Amino acid sequence: MYLTLDAGPVDGQPSSFPTGTMTRRVRSKNEDRPAPKFLLVFGSARSGTSWIGKVFDSHPLTLYKHEPDRLFRDVPMAPRPNDAEKFAPAILKFFSELPLLTQTHVAGSLPVFAKKYRSWLGMQVHRGTVLCAVAADSSRYVKFPILRCAREDNPKIRVVWKSIDSLGRLGLILRVVEDCRAIWITRHPCACISSTLRGEAQKNFSSPVAASEDFGIMKMFLEAASNNRGISLEHLRAAHPVERMAWIWVLTNEKAFQETAKSDRCMQMRYEDVCTDPVGKSQEMFSFSRLPWAKETATFIEASTLRVAPSRFDRLTQGSSRFYGIFRDPVGAANKWKSEMKSEHIERVYRVLRQSDLIRLYPET
Repeated sequence: MYLTLDAGPVDGQPSSFPTGTMTRRVRSKNEDRPAPKFLLVFGSARSGTSWIGKVFDSHPLTLYKHEPDRLFRDVPMAPRPNDAEKFAPAILKFFSELPLLTQTHVAGSLPVFAKKYRSWLGMQVHRGTVLCAVAADSSRYVKFPILRCAREDNPKIRVVWKSIDSLGRLGLILRVVEDCRAIWITRHPCACISSTLRGEAQKNFSSPVAASEDFGIMKMFLEAASNNRGISLEHLRAAHPVERMAWIWVLTNEKAFQETAKSDRCMQMRYEDVCTDPVGKSQEMFSFSRLPWAKETATFIEASTLRVAPSRFDRLTQGSSRFYGIFRDPVGAANKWKSEMKSEHIERVYRVLRQSDLIRLYPET
């Protein structure tokens, strides 16, 4: 279901979502414009962006970059939309360097897909260097370079930037960079929080600071919010940890909505809808991105959703037993929070969500 608005300034701020809206796309008045060079797949932490990013990576003409902004400190995580001129040089510089980044965490995410811009031999060399780099990534002393082995002058290559750190920058990026389109992924806040708590309990995150204790992030988004409801950092310090995490979800996603609501280059997609209809929703995202559908993508979706048996290597490295694995039953993954999250924690999340128009995406049942 689409919400159609007239194309207009990126920083338009409508008051609410239409009732029942599940997917928001603002239709362009000019669908004949050239296909964009850059495709952004942005969402909040634990929102399913890794799987959806790899759906895009499976296309033979995409060049996938996984969390390249992890150390992007030239632009704050929650800039104001009217700061476009101030931060434009840093953003444009980042985009110019993006296709060439080869750090292991950026260019080494698994699985590795065949590409039309690599020869058969180039593909074997590239895949081999990725596997070596990933294997050595935990070592302090041994590092392997990832060799691109790509004919990068191919004008059909589309660079995919997957991020959980730049959702608050999305509106600003769309103001500065014309040659891009964005997919904004949302996932139920209870699911995001439940997955984060599970990851922290299993010590799967590198950050020593728990998400509920990251007051620096809270401060940034409170200060950037168009409506912070009078909430101060002191209020959040006194709140329950789950409520703090719910506020982070609300503030980051509200900022993305308000700053992209009238852009014809941003599409909002619920992770849960992709889980229910992986092929159909992926085709919608590809169509919006001006990316032709590919049989390789259909094959990857079948394997990653366990409709056909994945390879043994994919089961070992990306299976559902792994916290960051992307080969799993999607509907089960989407609904896991319902059985593992305490009812009082669910109520705490909705206590926050009721104060936001975003509740229209995830109404109480």
